[in-house]
Amino acid sequence: SSGINAEYGGEMRKRLKEVMNHQLKSTEEIKKKAATEKKETVKRECEMIARGKTEVREESYKRYQMREAQKNDLTKSWAAQNELKLARELDELKHRKKNGMLLLEQCDRYKRCRQCQKCCDNTGSTNIWKESRFIPGCRLIV
Repeated sequence: SSGINAEYGGEMRKRLKEVMNHQLKSTEEIKKKAATEKKETVKRECEMIARGKTEVREESYKRYQMREAQKNDLTKSWAAQNELKLARELDELKHRKKNGMLLLEQCDRYKRCRQCQKCCDNTGSTNIWKESRFIPGCRLIV
């Protein structure tokens, strides 16, 4: 009976060892799986963060380019408007210095305009005869 017990005890120990080894292997596999999953999630999160960073940089650069383009357009527009203003002022200054007379002085000096041949002395005269008058209450001009 002692030989059977020894064999039985040896088999039991062997089985217990196998079970323990199997349990150790399964826990190791579970730990490895959890570690690889964690690495993968960390890797994915890092990729997402890097992608987000690049998108933010690109958007910031686009906004910067738009602001620079607006600034350049405004600068060009202001420069063009300033040139036009200076040209107008120079033209006005030339016109003032021409003949040394102002427009009203020229109207006093000349009877008719050279371009349009109109009279320069606008006295408010009408083309209605002086003899005609408007009589209040009447619809006719006599």
